[in-house]
Amino acid sequence: MKVLWFTNTPSLYKKQLKGYNGVGWVESLEKILSQQEKIELGLSFFYNDSCFKNRVGNTTYYPLSLYNSKFKKLKHYFRYKKYDKSEIDAFKKVVNDFNPDIIHVFGSEKSFGLIAKETNIPVIIHIQGLLNPCLNAYYPPGVSGMDVIKYNILNPFKLFTTLKEFAFFKHNAKRENIILKNCKYFMGRTEWDKNICALYAPESKYFYCSEALRDVFYEAIPWKKKERTKLFIVSTLSETSYKGMDVIMKTAQLLNKHCNLDFEWNILGITEYKFWERKLGFTNASVNIKLRGVVNAEILVDYLKNADMFVHPSYIDNSPNSVCEAQLLGLPVIAANVGGVGSLIEDGETGVLVPANDPFTLTSKILNLNMSADKSIELGKNGRHLAMERHNKDNIQKDLFNIYNQFKDSIIDD
Repeated sequence: MKVLWFTNTPSLYKKQLKGYNGVGWVESLEKILSQQEKIELGLSFFYNDSCFKNRVGNTTYYPLSLYNSKFKKLKHYFRYKKYDKSEIDAFKKVVNDFNPDIIHVFGSEKSFGLIAKETNIPVIIHIQGLLNPCLNAYYPPGVSGMDVIKYNILNPFKLFTTLKEFAFFKHNAKRENIILKNCKYFMGRTEWDKNICALYAPESKYFYCSEALRDVFYEAIPWKKKERTKLFIVSTLSETSYKGMDVIMKTAQLLNKHCNLDFEWNILGITEYKFWERKLGFTNASVNIKLRGVVNAEILVDYLKNADMFVHPSYIDNSPNSVCEAQLLGLPVIAANVGGVGSLIEDGETGVLVPANDPFTLTSKILNLNMSADKSIELGKNGRHLAMERHNKDNIQKDLFNIYNQFKDSIIDD
């Protein structure tokens, strides 16, 4: 069976030249499938290279070098909305060359899903994040685009790029509407993404398939509760506004003001966040928050294993890898009950769920968990057991083969 992937990442392509551990679960899934004799795998992605295709082992890579000069990149940057058609033409060339039985598109964020309107080959969209719900939650309560303009008014370049990024996001969200409405088949992993797929395409078929995590999280020694007086909290975030850095800062301030608690909150993925410091009127350092920046998977594992709990405060999310990785290690997790997070955590059993944008409840849950070593151990153990089943690579491989085989054997009735 020939399966063509369109991915947001080069995954394993020329990995030896990257100098880092790939991009996570797409790479892990490629490792699983590329060694299977039953599957001939093709991968296509945006990547500047001199070749149209490159076969490595049983996998054929198609790097899409559409923007391989400064002029082309600049032209694309300023005329972004005009390029969907030329990108579709490039996708069609890949499809015609590889001639797949199935086209598997990872995510609805880029233009890849538009290929479904251009071919009779079955196309399945593998839902990752969903842009329109993220656009709905793009600015946290109390923040608007005007705040961004005021903050960057003395830095015209930063202001322009920030506004341009938001314009890109809105365009991609608009395009996502088209992709979801015109797709017959979806693959996902939460009740939330299943419901959204049904909303956009009521006649579509939905398949469940979990995600493979990075190898280091399977191989690591599980988390153990530490005997100490200082509390260590860890979160993994990006600077994206709807990821909830403001909630962390407000919660840390409450812990400092009202609780006699010695704690340190390590944030991985962010080096600085001056916007929120200015908006809230205090620095991260003043409330015991340490911004550690981007780290590799091995260092991330060390931070997680040395922590007492993992907190995920996002305003919207589907199935955040950071939560899954923390659970897989056995670290107790507190997360905002948004999007698909409720499919990952059963409140009080495999983790703790809190309302979105509620630093007061989050503060209380942190204190309660900190005061109960037994409950922390129970939640961590239960969460790990659930995650080990959910992210079992053999099960993921079987689920994916079963989905592919339904297309191959024409079991699906159009």
